[in-house]
Amino acid sequence: MNKKDIKLIVAILFVALAIYCGVQIYNRLNVKEYGIVTWRGELIHTFDINKDEEYYFEGTYGQMKLEVKDGQWRITEEECPNHICSSIGWVSKDDYFPIVCIPNEVIVTLKDN
Repeated sequence: MNKKDIKLIVAILFVALAIYCGVQIYNRLNVKEYGIVTWRGELIHTFDINKDEEYYFEGTYGQMKLEVKDGQWRITEEECPNHICSSIGWVSKDDYFPIVCIPNEVIVTLKDN
């Protein structure tokens, strides 16, 4: 190999590295995080974690209420014997903890695209 060949290989590697880094940065900037609610392992609801709203859905024991506010979410009302999932309180992507209601067979968790 002569100097021209080495320069060409270095240039190709540099362009490939620049494209790879650009794609990685683009993918990180375009990640949309959202919440999902599953019942018995089946997806029953998705929600935008940045949109303030209240959602109602049915679990095995009865109705549950999910409140989303200021990028945080919590279960505020649920029909079940022990009410553990409402005692968890506010959850956000920064201090993420899935909300699990075993009697209702409902899991509220965070996903990204």
